[in-house]
Amino acid sequence: MNATKTILDWKNVVWLSLVSYALYTTLWLVIDDEIWHAPGQFSVTEMAVDFCMCVLFVGFSLLYSRTILRILPMRNRPYVRLLLMVCILFLLNNAMAYAMTVLCDAIWGDGSDELFRMQGIYTYGMVATFVSCIYSNAFYLETYMHTENEKRRLEIALLKEQEVALQSQLDALKSQIDTHFMFNNFSILAELIEEDRVLAGKFLANLSKVYRYIIQNMKRHKVPVGEEIAFLDAYLYLIEMRYGKAVVVHIENDVRIADGSIPPACLQLLVENAIKHNRHSAEEPLHIDIRREGNHISVCNPVAPLFSAAEPSTGIGQKNIAERYALLSDRQMIVSFTRDTYAVKLPILEN
Repeated sequence: MNATKTILDWKNVVWLSLVSYALYTTLWLVIDDEIWHAPGQFSVTEMAVDFCMCVLFVGFSLLYSRTILRILPMRNRPYVRLLLMVCILFLLNNAMAYAMTVLCDAIWGDGSDELFRMQGIYTYGMVATFVSCIYSNAFYLETYMHTENEKRRLEIALLKEQEVALQSQLDALKSQIDTHFMFNNFSILAELIEEDRVLAGKFLANLSKVYRYIIQNMKRHKVPVGEEIAFLDAYLYLIEMRYGKAVVVHIENDVRIADGSIPPACLQLLVENAIKHNRHSAEEPLHIDIRREGNHISVCNPVAPLFSAAEPSTGIGQKNIAERYALLSDRQMIVSFTRDTYAVKLPILEN
């Protein structure tokens, strides 16, 4: 719907002129008693002239309204805009009525009949202003509401598209974790098969349980901290089977009882990266501390670079976590490291 293109339509001019003429005639019947005593004093010509005057004022009123709607700003203040339009329309119609009375006075002189006709011109103008204002305001408000509803509809559609895009991005990131987890643990399993086939069998049995947990929780964007800790405990059982006392992970009780949620498998990824990129042995175990720091969960480990070159990084771990946090919240993970320690802080999100 476009107010500037449809408000000035010949159909609108005709029916609004008829309404204005009816109001004008009713007004004179009410205020002029002489009309009732001489009902035949108005000729068809005079009635036609009166109607033409109504058409003239209504047409110009709609033209003014269209122009005002085009040039007036304040789209965010529609009622102020409508009030200004009424005032401007009133002034313009009065100015046009005054110009017509001056023209009539110049043509016919200052006679009583002409004065009566000039009073009628002002009446045409006021009636046309009243009718046109009601129509223009109703038309504009309808247009405004239609535009606002369309705007809201488009915003909702955009939000739905963004939600679908967000879901796709999160699904893609979570599928990376699935692949990453299986790749790393199959590598461990391959090593165990060469070293101890019985232990490899137990590892595989527990791996299937942990992987089932991953499949179930990867359907969610966030999981409660308690559930993530339960998953981490199951994963640490696999780590203990593989590395024994070479890796020691300490989880503070404040973390276990923390409210809130975090993206699934974040803690497991950080522990896995710490093990992968640092030395660990029974003589020099790798200690990983998981503790609560304010509204964050911190995963901290000492820096112990490998003597030999580490396996090429897939670039999934921390980058994956950072990207998921960016999609879910405006709070981001914090990475801090010194020569001796490396720590990653994960914001605790609302459930």
